[in-house]
Amino acid sequence: MALTILIRGQLNSIPVLSDDCYTKQNYGVNTNTTLSVNTPRGVLGGSVAGISGGLDYTVVPCTDELRPVGLFVNDAAGAAFENSPAVASGKIAVMKAQASVEVDVYETQNAAATADLVYTVGDLLYCSAQGLLTNEVSTEGTIIGVLTKAPSTASPTLGLDERI
Repeated sequence: MALTILIRGQLNSIPVLSDDCYTKQNYGVNTNTTLSVNTPRGVLGGSVAGISGGLDYTVVPCTDELRPVGLFVNDAAGAAFENSPAVASGKIAVMKAQASVEVDVYETQNAAATADLVYTVGDLLYCSAQGLLTNEVSTEGTIIGVLTKAPSTASPTLGLDERI
């Protein structure tokens, strides 16, 4: 899974990864259809990084109830054959501060899993309960960005200009 940087914002490598950043399961009822039991565990590049009370300088997998602080640039754990700098250092880069990026992981169904989501340029993007971008307003309510490229069959990535 990946985040592609089009216009760089700030890459923040200060935060430490919480333990659940390595063990988060990346499939479920509401996740993008490209995610499955074969998707690596741990946070994915392009998923939302959150902050949780009581954990100084620590990022966690975001949910629709936590305060988002940016997007993870790379996977935390990755596959066994890949280089694993996050595992070695306990740190990961988080993209923030008005970056323009494309991601290949985002919600494809509504929160009730009853209908497919339709993305339109100009949509506001939030964090879903699964920690992925969605155009459904989150419980917490922070706007992550504005949709600048709608995903399509020919080009399935979602483009956004970050607002956090």
